[in-house]
Amino acid sequence: MRCGPAAVCSFPIRRGVSIDLRTIPRILRIEGLIPFTGCAILLGFAVTISETGFFGSDWLLFGIAAIIALLIHMDAHIWNDIMDLAIDRREKSKETGRDRPLVFGWATIGDYRKLSAVITVLVVVLTAFLAIHRIAIPLLVLLGFLFDYGYNHPRFALAHKPYTEWYIFPWLMVAVTVTTVYAATGIFPVTAFILSLLNGLVATCFVVSMMRRDFRSDRIGKKFTTSVKYPELPHSTRYGIVTMVVAVLMFYPLAQVPGRPGAAYLLVLITVVIAGADTFLGATIDQLCTRARYTDFPGFESEANSLMLRQVMVSILYSVVISVMVVVFWGMA
Repeated sequence: MRCGPAAVCSFPIRRGVSIDLRTIPRILRIEGLIPFTGCAILLGFAVTISETGFFGSDWLLFGIAAIIALLIHMDAHIWNDIMDLAIDRREKSKETGRDRPLVFGWATIGDYRKLSAVITVLVVVLTAFLAIHRIAIPLLVLLGFLFDYGYNHPRFALAHKPYTEWYIFPWLMVAVTVTTVYAATGIFPVTAFILSLLNGLVATCFVVSMMRRDFRSDRIGKKFTTSVKYPELPHSTRYGIVTMVVAVLMFYPLAQVPGRPGAAYLLVLITVVIAGADTFLGATIDQLCTRARYTDFPGFESEANSLMLRQVMVSILYSVVISVMVVVFWGMA
């Protein structure tokens, strides 16, 4: 570790790579890591117990699968920072409370690329071990890398294109939950798919709001998200409503799960209530976005960010609640 005159420290990742310690929280980015991959792992833990019980599950394999998912998510953060470097130079980092290591000079693109290589090698090694016990794991990990590089790598940059809130983000949680459950049990239960899809839709509500918050800097940087391409539409409001509709549609398949059919009523009701809260917060962000389009609104990013962070907390709360419900109602059936 090396410390400069201002007591700012850096540590060597490997020879030729030295990253300021302030970069680490940005790579971890817990405000995205916890409500997506973290909550998906939590739900996977609950579904695993409901399917095979605590003592009938392989928790070593579950833990390795969880580590792989977390590593791939962190690798996505690395490539996202590289891809969005030009946009981040214009983005209001102070108003949204986000540090920009590449912009601030805390790390270089070369440092990030080498760190990504280390993470990738580690994921490959862990995947090889898991594949000995679960033959489908390499395909699931490959799917994770497709999400990672497809959305974040500059060569593909799906993040700069519209509609990713529909065909990428909800399915990230599905992939992580299904992978951890499969690693621990060797099966692909339908409850893992349905519950993780609902979990993913609730979490993606705040992602849509984040895109709304960033529409001005994204537009300048030619990042054509759905909010940039169709700025006049209330995207956050619509996504919350769609989440409520999907929750209602999932009632029938959930009610068919052996155990306690009454739990499906409660789970759908909770999902609708949570999605309703997201819709209310999202509608407020949509209104702020409309105001920012037509008036001088310097505080837009700060106000929108505050509302979005409330959606993050709502999403985490939802994940905890449904995970507890799965264990209590289906795990004890």
